[in-house]
Amino acid sequence: MTVISPEERLEAAREQAALWCVRLADNALTPAEHDELQAWFEADADHRGLLDDAVMAWRAVEEQAAGPGLIALRREALDDLRRAQHGRWARPGRRRAMWAALAACLVAAVGGGVAWRASLPDVYRTTEGERRIVELADGSRASLDSATVLKVKYERGRRRLWLDSGRAKFSVAKDPLRPFSVAAGDKLVVATGTVFSVERLTGQMRVVLYEGHVAVLDDKTGRADTAVPLKIDGAPADRLLTPDHELVASTRTNATVVSQLDPVRAKAWENGQLVFQDEPMDLAVERVNRYARDKLKIGDPGVAQLRISGVFTSGDTGAFVDGVTAVLPVHAVAANGVTVLKIDRGQKNSAPSGVSSTS
Repeated sequence: MTVISPEERLEAAREQAALWCVRLADNALTPAEHDELQAWFEADADHRGLLDDAVMAWRAVEEQAAGPGLIALRREALDDLRRAQHGRWARPGRRRAMWAALAACLVAAVGGGVAWRASLPDVYRTTEGERRIVELADGSRASLDSATVLKVKYERGRRRLWLDSGRAKFSVAKDPLRPFSVAAGDKLVVATGTVFSVERLTGQMRVVLYEGHVAVLDDKTGRADTAVPLKIDGAPADRLLTPDHELVASTRTNATVVSQLDPVRAKAWENGQLVFQDEPMDLAVERVNRYARDKLKIGDPGVAQLRISGVFTSGDTGAFVDGVTAVLPVHAVAANGVTVLKIDRGQKNSAPSGVSSTS
């Protein structure tokens, strides 16, 4: 039995993405090819990401598409990639060259694959410590938190978005005939005109409603997680989320909790503040890391179970570590750009102003 390493599997997926690029750049897909492409997407969640990366490369070289040198490279790349359909490239140098050829191939799609471009969502990203406001095509606005990836695609009759990571706040332009939906894992937040935010954390998805109303559905079954009879976009919703409330849905179980929320605290992240109120340490660290280049790591399961309350400046990881180690039985060990938090059962310090804890 042949064992395929993760690296070989990734390399094969990259090659397949390049071959799809050729087919999409050359001609419109047949219905059978569309089904084949969809099956490839469904085979591995990472496949869409590979095509997203290709789109980024495409856009990076788009302005240079008409250059004579690039046109020649594009023609050569297309010929090269067509030959690759009849066999795997064996030499490592050829595999490395494939990605350069892929960028050229994507330039070909600029001129000949308008339908291909229209079929893919727009992708918006922020890095650690970066926040960004995006004006969407329908007049809606998305405010992206740090380390966030948001995909947007408008189709006839609906506005679809996917939050792959991080957090985003949406001010939705009213359009009752085109519901606005944000998918986060297996949860779907649906609205027609409102202001709300969606956040993805390890093991959970959080929705905060500021204005209007939203329904949170199971994206696979259409079952609502939130008891006012309602149908949105053809899907039944058993309960609505009301303003100044937060819904926390587990992505591992069916557990869902709705609680009232201080609206000022709910908007603090937009002003560069991290506000924790009886927050589990593992989620607090995950949020801090969203803004930090030098990451924190929980090195002891006991640390993850501790809880903390306090207000911190986003990006000031040192202040967070100082506060945590002062109030909790925790000590920090820094090495190679990572600060590891471990239990220190003999530590009994008093909390600095504005920081409290619950263990």
